[in-house]
Parts: sequence; C-alpha cells; structure tokens
Amino acid sequence: MGKYREVIDIQQGGEHGRTALHLAAIYDNEECARILISEFGACPRKPCNNGYYPIHEAAKNASSKTMEVFFQWGESKGCTREEMISFYDSEGNVPLHSAVHGGDIKAVELCLKSGAKISTQQHDLSTPVHLAAAQGAIEIVKLMFRMQPLEKRISLNCTDIQKMTPLHCAAMFDHPEIVEYLVKEGADINAMDKEKRSPLLLSSSRGGWRTVMTLIRLGAKISLKDANSRNVLHLVIMNGGCLDEFAKEVCRTQSEIYLLQLLNEKDDAGCSPLHYASREGHIRSLENLIRLGACINLKNNNNESPLHFAARYGRYNTVRQLLDSEKGTFIINESDGEGLTPLHIASQQGHTRVVQLLLNRGALLHRDHNGRNPLHLAAMSGYTQTIELLHSVHSHLLDQVDKDGNTALHLATMENKPNAVILLLSLGCKLLHNYMDMSAIDYAIYYKYPEAALAMATHEERSSEVMALKSDKHPCVTLALIASMPRVFEAVQDNCITKANCKKDSKSFYIRYSFSCLQCPALYAQMDARTGEAVQISKPIPLPALNIKYSFNAYQKSQEAIAEMRKTMNDPKWRPPPLHVVNAMVAHGRVELLAHPLSQKYLQMKWNSYGKYFHLANLLFYSVFLFFVTLFTSQLMRNVTPVGNTTGNATGTQVDGGQHILALRSTLARSKGQSYGTATNVTSSIAPSQIEEQMDVSTTTLVSGIGIIIYIVVSALRELVQVYQQKWHYLLEPNHFISWILYTSALIMIWPMFSSGMCFSINYSAASITVFLSWFNLLLFLQRFDQIGIYVVMFLEILQTLIKVLIVFSILIIAFGLAFYILLSKVSEPQVNHLSFSSIPMSLIRTFSMMLGEMDFVGTYVQPFHVGDLPFPFPSFVILCLFMILMPILLMNLLIGLAVGDIESVRRNAQLKRLAMQVVLHTELERKLPQMWLEMVDKMELIEYPNEKKCKLGFLDSVLRKWFCNPFTDDYKGGIDYVLENTEDYVAVELEKQKRKLRDIGTTMDAQHQLLRLIVQKMEIKTEADDVDEGVSTSDLKASSGMLTGNRSSRWSSPRIRKKLGATLSFNKSMGK
Repeated sequence: MGKYREVIDIQQGGEHGRTALHLAAIYDNEECARILISEFGACPRKPCNNGYYPIHEAAKNASSKTMEVFFQWGESKGCTREEMISFYDSEGNVPLHSAVHGGDIKAVELCLKSGAKISTQQHDLSTPVHLAAAQGAIEIVKLMFRMQPLEKRISLNCTDIQKMTPLHCAAMFDHPEIVEYLVKEGADINAMDKEKRSPLLLSSSRGGWRTVMTLIRLGAKISLKDANSRNVLHLVIMNGGCLDEFAKEVCRTQSEIYLLQLLNEKDDAGCSPLHYASREGHIRSLENLIRLGACINLKNNNNESPLHFAARYGRYNTVRQLLDSEKGTFIINESDGEGLTPLHIASQQGHTRVVQLLLNRGALLHRDHNGRNPLHLAAMSGYTQTIELLHSVHSHLLDQVDKDGNTALHLATMENKPNAVILLLSLGCKLLHNYMDMSAIDYAIYYKYPEAALAMATHEERSSEVMALKSDKHPCVTLALIASMPRVFEAVQDNCITKANCKKDSKSFYIRYSFSCLQCPALYAQMDARTGEAVQISKPIPLPALNIKYSFNAYQKSQEAIAEMRKTMNDPKWRPPPLHVVNAMVAHGRVELLAHPLSQKYLQMKWNSYGKYFHLANLLFYSVFLFFVTLFTSQLMRNVTPVGNTTGNATGTQVDGGQHILALRSTLARSKGQSYGTATNVTSSIAPSQIEEQMDVSTTTLVSGIGIIIYIVVSALRELVQVYQQKWHYLLEPNHFISWILYTSALIMIWPMFSSGMCFSINYSAASITVFLSWFNLLLFLQRFDQIGIYVVMFLEILQTLIKVLIVFSILIIAFGLAFYILLSKVSEPQVNHLSFSSIPMSLIRTFSMMLGEMDFVGTYVQPFHVGDLPFPFPSFVILCLFMILMPILLMNLLIGLAVGDIESVRRNAQLKRLAMQVVLHTELERKLPQMWLEMVDKMELIEYPNEKKCKLGFLDSVLRKWFCNPFTDDYKGGIDYVLENTEDYVAVELEKQKRKLRDIGTTMDAQHQLLRLIVQKMEIKTEADDVDEGVSTSDLKASSGMLTGNRSSRWSSPRIRKKLGATLSFNKSMGK
C-alpha cells in the first residue's frame, strides 16, 4: 500500500467516523499505528464522529503499546506527554478517564506516568477517582493514590455535579472494600450530597446493605437526615433492609440510645419508620420495631396511623400484628383527617380479608366527614365481594344515606360501577331519592354513564322498578334514555323480547314481545311547579331519514295540569298526546330504536288492532272521490255545446270530443298554407280567453259533482281541525298545500254546474289540475302500505333529489335559453321549429325539452343555414355544440348517476321512513279515538309461534294482505331472524364457563399457597417471602386509583343483550379480584 500512498485518503473515516489510526488504537496494533503515522501521515489529532481521539480509544481499550507510540509522536512534534494526556473528548474526558473506564491498570499507570492528574474533572465534574470508586476498581484507586499522593486529598474532597464525593460513588454501588479504604485514606464519612444524603443514607436508599454495615462499623452518624427529613431507619425499612441485623450492628458498634432515638422520628410527610413498614408490608421489620418500642399510634400529616397504611395496601398480617399489640384495641377505630377508619379504607380499596379481620376484631361502623359508611365506599370503588361481606354482617347499611342523601346505589352510579349496581339491586336496596330529588338512574343519565344505566335498566328483577322512577329532572326514565342514551334503551328493548326454552324448530317454540317499555305511565305527580310540565331533556331532532318536523312534548302533564287544560279548553274529554315513546324516537331521530323488532311488533299490533281498518276506509272513501272526479271530467269534455265567438263551426249544436278534435285538425290544416310570420293570429284564434261553451248537465254529471262537493266539505273540515290542533306546524307539511289546491281546483271545475252552465278556459284548466292532483294524491296515499308503498317512497326521494339538482342547474337552462332566443328569433324565413324561440318563456321551455333529445337539428339549423336564412350561423353552431356537451350528455348523465347512487340509501331507509310515518298516523288516530275503545284493542304483550302453519285466508283477505298488508315485513333483517340469532349469546355462555374455571383455579391456588406456607414453617425454612406481607404495592395502588378517577366518563359503544352484559361484567369482576 506504500506504493499508492498518494491516492489513499488515510483520514477517511469508517463506522462512526473512525480512521485507520482509531482502529489501530482500539486493537493495540502499535506497528500499524507507527506506519500510519510515519509513512502515511495519519494525524492523531483527528477525532471520530463521537468526539474521541485515537489516544482516548487506546486508553479506553487498554492499548498501552499504542499509547506509547502516540506519546513518542507527540514528543517528536514538540508536544509534551502532559499536553498529550490532557486532550478532552466530546464528553470532557481525558485519556485517564478513558483508561479507568477500560479497567486496564497498565493503561492507567501509563497515563499517570505520562503526567495525567487524578483530580482532573470531566463535564459532570467527576474525577477518575469517582469513576474507579463507582466501578469498584480498588487496585486502580490504590495505584492512583500511590503514584500521586499529593492529589489524594484533593480527589477525596472533590465533588461531582451531584455534590457526591468518591465515597458516595462507592457507597451508592455497594463496594464496601473501597468504602473502607477511602475512609482510612481520609474521606469524610458524613459528607452530604446535593440532596443532603450522607454515604450511609445513600447506600441505604440503594439497598447496599454490606456498605451500610461497613459505614456503621466505621462510625458513620446514624442521626443524619436527608432533604425529606428521613433518617437511615426510614430508608432501611422502605427498601426492605434487615432491621434485626441493622439494630445489632448499631448496638454493637455505637449505642442503643442512638437507635431508640430513630424509632419515632417523622419525615416531612409526618411518617415514622413504622408507617413505612406497614405500607410496604415488611412483617419482620414491623415486629422488630414494635419490640424495640416504636409507637403504633403515631399520626402523619394526614392524621393517618400505621394501621391506616396497612389497611389501605391490604397488609393482612401487618394489620393482625398491629391489632395484637398492646394498644391494638385503641387504634382499630381511629379516624384520619377525612374521618376514615381502617375499616373505611379497607372497604374502599376492596381488601376483603382485611375487612373480615377488622369486623372480627370489633371494628365499629363509624361515618366519615361526608356521612358515608364502609358500604358506601366499597360501592363507590365497585368491590362486590366487600359489599357482600359488609351486607352479610351489617345488612342495615344497605339503605343508609350520607350527608347529601345518597345511598350506596347513588354513589356506585356516580362512579360508574355497573358490577356494584347489579349487586346492590340484587340485594334489595331501596330506590330512594337524595336531597336534590335525584335517583340513581337520574345520575346515570345526567353523567351519561351507559354502563351504570344499562345495569339498572336491564336488571333481571328490578328493571321495572327502575324504569318507573320519576323525579323533577327526569319524570320518565324511558323518554330520558331515548333522548340521552339510545343504546341503553335498545338493550331494554332486547330485554323485552324472550323466547321459549325449547328447540327453535319445535311447533311449541314461541317468541314473546312485551310492550311495557314502550308505554309510559299515564300520570306523573311531580312536575315543574311553574309550568306543570317537566323540563325537556334535549331539543328534539328531526329524523334524518324522514325529515318530519312537528311539535312533540317530551312528557305528559301531571293530573293537575290535565285538569287545568280541560278547564281552559272547555273540553272534559281532553287528554295528552298518545304514543309518547315511539314519538320520542321519531322526534330525537333514533332510527335504530324505531327499527328494533320490538318497536316494529308494537306498531304492527297497533296496525292490526285498528290502523288497517281506518286506513283502508280512508282509501276507499278517497277512491270514491277519485272515481267521481274522473267521471265528471270525462263528461265535461264530451257534453258541451260551443257558443259565442269560438274557433271552428259555431253552429250552436252539441258536439262531442271527437268533433272538437276534427275542428282542431282543420284549423291546423288551414294554418299550414299561411305564412309563419302571421302565426300569431293562428295562436290567438285558439287562445283560452276565447273559449266559451255551454255545459250539458246530465244525471251522471250531477251525481259526480255532488259527490265531489261532499268529499271537499268533509276533507276541508278535517283540514281545519288539523290547523286548529297543529297551529303553525301545519304549514310545514307540503301535503296540506297539495290538498287545498286540489279542493280549490275541484270547486272551480264543478262551478258551471251550479251556475249558468257556461264553461270557460279557467274551468278546463282547473279540471286538468284536479285530475292530475287527485291521481297524484292517490300515489301519496299508497306510500302507507307495504308492497307498493316502498316504491312510492323511493319515487318521492328521487323526485326530491331531481328538483334540488334542477334548481341548481337551472342557471344553465336560462343561459342557453336566452342565447337561443337571441340567435334564432330573428330568422328571415322562420320555420315551424323557430316559433319555439319567438319569446323568452317559449325559448326556455324549448331549451328544457332539448335536454330530453327533442333537438330537430336538421329543421332548425341545417336547412336554414343552407338557404341563408340563419342570421348568426357561427355563434349558433358554437352555442349548440356547447349545449349538446353540457346538457344532454353531462347533465343528464349526472342526474342518472345521482338517481342510481341515491337508490341504495333510499331503499335502505324506505322501511324506516314508513315506520316513522306510521307513528305519526297512529298518534293522530289515537288522539281522536275513544280511550275506552283503545283500552279494549290495545295489548301489553304479543306471542308469536313462528313454526305453526298459518290458517287459510279468504280470497279478499289474501288480496288485501298481498297489496295492502301492514307496513312490517316478516323477512326484515331486524325481525324474527334477528331475535332468534342475536339472543343466542354463545359468547356469554363461554365467558360464564371461563369465569367459573378461573374462580376454581383461584380457590385451588389459595389453598395450595396456604398449605405450602405451613409446610415451610414446619421445616423451619427461611425465605425472603416470609418477611413480606400480602397486599398491593404502592405503584399498583396509584395506577388503579388513576384509572378509577381518570376513566369516569368512559363510554360503552353498543350494548345489545342483557345476558351478554351480565356475563361480561361478571367476568371482569372475577378477573379484577
């Protein structure tokens, strides 16, 4: 390589920027290093990417031979060994620091011989002595002190950035030999670091028990305290040290008096060593502290005794030892700063064994400063086993209230603990109201806790009581759940559907639908004192799929309010609006509740009871009207006699519709020979204002007219009643406007029959409007029925989309219509096709018709262009090309795409729209029907036998069911199949099995653990586990407390079935224990 030294970049770095010289220093290849320096000119002053020079790498890797090469090169360059050994890397290390890190005593000796000082500090102010002491390299420390005795005192007293001396470093990492050597060499044994820790306190906090014993033997002060005012006894117990050996060493080397002074000293938190022994569960240390005379009733700054600590962390044996002491009976009922006794705290943390022990030792049932007993706190934390234990001993705690009047059920609900809620309800707790007149379910709804609300609303035994609760905040729980937590009410609906306990293909298999949750109580006694009504839960939201906007009162009125309304309206039979529950679903937009099988069966029951009869009767009545309208218009067009100045042969004789058509054809034939410039005369000859004919009133016409008048009078009265009932909400329904236009046009149509018999153009126009609207209204009638109604709904939805799009793109129609009017209204020799562009309105209509393909390109554009009659050919063809691209191609395809794209959503929501429509129709019907009759036909439950053969139906009934059946199909996805499939909760069954297995495994393991401990005790085997009590660690308790307080607003996305809830919650409970 020496031949190519000119082309070799000797300073090129490899990994981490290390050059060849770095690698030679790392692997101690002194010959390579000498050649690289002498022949290739490598510079030892170039650092790598990490900031290390080759000499640092040599010192760190104990490459003493390579270091000597570097020193010789430095001397040849006029750099002394002292200067070479003082190079700093990126961390402020000199080669001596790196040599100590490497642990090679020869490299350290070489650095020292080269003039490196042991008192040199790096960036964190640590010296090589600090590093060697921390590593436990006692030979290196002795070598440094032996070779530089003048620097020894400086190094021993030198402190790093944490104010630690080398003795601190040795004590922190439990190196008793170095500690003893440093003390003998003159190190300050009681020096303080930045946190006021002496070497003894530091080694105690790090668990260096050998160093602790060494320092005590060397005379270290045990009375010193750190920044938290903790002495060595605090730290020994906190870190699991052996107090027995510590006490023996102190008594042997110093004095027992010093030890006794430490027993009851408090730190900044007011805790004595006994507090920490109780908290950490160190049984042996606790026993030794009590034996040495530690006071067991000392209180910390929160007025907590060691017994409070032991109860909080579940230290069963610790609690037993404290209670077995001389003053145990005096501390069992002591309260802390919040009025909590050890029984309160153990119940709050769910330590059942500790609670059992305290109850057996005679713990009293005091109340805390909030008036809460232990059962309240156990319910707040959701520990069901503790609740069961407390209730089995003191059952009277179940319905006790705190200062705010809250029972255990209130508090469990406020903390969203569904397991505790289920257990309390199963134990038979009363459903009381607190001093704010709020029940437990009110708080679940107010805080929007679906888990707690679901546990109460779907309880196996008490759900009906919960749903019947009422208060000023929520007078009806059912309506409150629909407004605030629809998923919970969906689970309530699931709970109301039960099936027979037999095979699904059996003939005796049945499905029972209970409608109790869909019927609110009739009256509520407690209402708003000012208005007599309850406050709205939330503002009703129109159902998105239906877009129904109408007035809906969330709750019924009280009995006094009903009496007042009857008196005000002078109507003793007035009653509040019916069907509150399903109306609330519509008003709040709860599509999933309305589509539930229970809601469908409820509406189906209403339909079969009275709905279908009224709707079919209404349809029949309207069909008679439609028949009369069609009959009247046909007679109107046939039995007329032209009179006055009319077009055609006015001979005064009666003509029928065929003679009118012949007259019109002759008029058109005569107009063909005339110039199109005089087309205005032809048009004016058949103007509507000139039509005047005499109507021949026949018996058929008279009967039809009378039938039309009767229908109009009856329907108008019905509409006026609706106006009176609905007030301004009546104006929000487009159907009402269509009805009034129909009635008005029908009256104008039949007016000549009751006057002079003269028919004018307005009568014919009204007749056309009447015929169209009457048949169109029949289409709206049919949307209430199933088989054909869905197509009507889809048609109306697509029509609505089309109108919206055309309103937007009418700008293009206007643009092209005006352009064609300007370009084609000035044709010199106009053809028939050019008459449609003679005025702006006609031009716009013609443009719209051209969108549908009626363009007549040859007659309108090509022929006039070739004969030279087209005045503006170029712009006419340009505008026409733009029109053909934008309108027939682009816009029409857009409309088709929108229609096809909307079909899926329309088809998906058509059933739900008609369900909501049925709610409105049934509400209006029940408003008018007698209450006594409704009570006769109404049902509280419905039982279906899916596998039984249906009876044969008559021909008429079969036709009605086929075309006008109820608006609920049996093959709907949410129907029977939904009930059969979803209620078979296989997951719940498997979870229940796993829960039982885990419980059995836990019981077996507890028994084996107790047996193993007895065996170990009999064999007199000592283990570290014997010195530590059972319970939870401080970190685990803080983490669980954070979860309890930080996850209060949790949400459960989709509760479906009550059994699934019960199994899941029970499984979680068993896992939590």
